[in-house]
Formats: sequence, structure tokens, C-alpha cells
Amino acid sequence: MAVYTDVAADDLNKFLTGYEIGELRSYKGIAEGVENSNFLLHTAAGSFILTLYEKRVTEKDLPFFLALMEHLHARGITCPQPVKNKRGGVLGRLAGRPAAIVTFLDGLWLRRPNAGNCAAVGEALATPSGRACARRS
Repeated sequence: MAVYTDVAADDLNKFLTGYEIGELRSYKGIAEGVENSNFLLHTAAGSFILTLYEKRVTEKDLPFFLALMEHLHARGITCPQPVKNKRGGVLGRLAGRPAAIVTFLDGLWLRRPNAGNCAAVGEALATPSGRACARRS
């Protein structure tokens, strides 16, 4: 399981008061992820992913990666979106770690992608919006 830092329910509830995603109904650590602690949140507004960024990630780099998700989404690439807190930010602190909440995408990750899966990713990136994204980078 990819949970290196545990989160107490009281601490999580306090953290979530800074967001407009409804009351916490349940949460659990999830196995997906390699170097961060990830949790699936179920709230009154739906499902979300909470990530606590562990020591291998440089905190100053996180705004770039969160903005990249927004950049890709704005250009038609399906990817999770950072959830802004009530102050308009996307990064907070929880359990002594930088933390972010992103939208939940239905589906499962592929454990063993094949050539067809890779071709589908290439095709998605080769669309006009994908090419525009590559030119702006």
C-alpha cells in the first residue's frame, strides 16, 4: 500500500474545512502510487484523491506539477484536476506534509500496458490540442 504517512480522521476533517467538497463520508489509503501517500476520499460532493507528498518530492516543485494538470485539462487531455481550497490555492499541509486534493477519475490503471494502450496515448497527445500543448511547453 502506498501510505507512508497516516492521517487521523480528526486532522483530515479539520483540513477539509478549508475546501468546499462537502462533509467527509469515508476515506482509505490506496495502493496506487509509489512515493507519496494517497487516499481515496468520499465526501458529500463526490470522490477525490488526497495526496501527501513525501520526502522524495521537492515542495517548491509541486506548484508546477499541479499547474501542469490544469494546463493539460485546458487543452483537452483527460487528467485529474487540483481542487482549489477556499483561498484559491491548490496546496496545503496535512500531517506535516504538503498535501493536495484532486478530482477522481473513474476507471482503473493498467498494470501492464500493451502497444495498443501506448498507441492510444500517442493518438490523444497527437490531437490538435495535444500538439498545441507541446508547442507551448
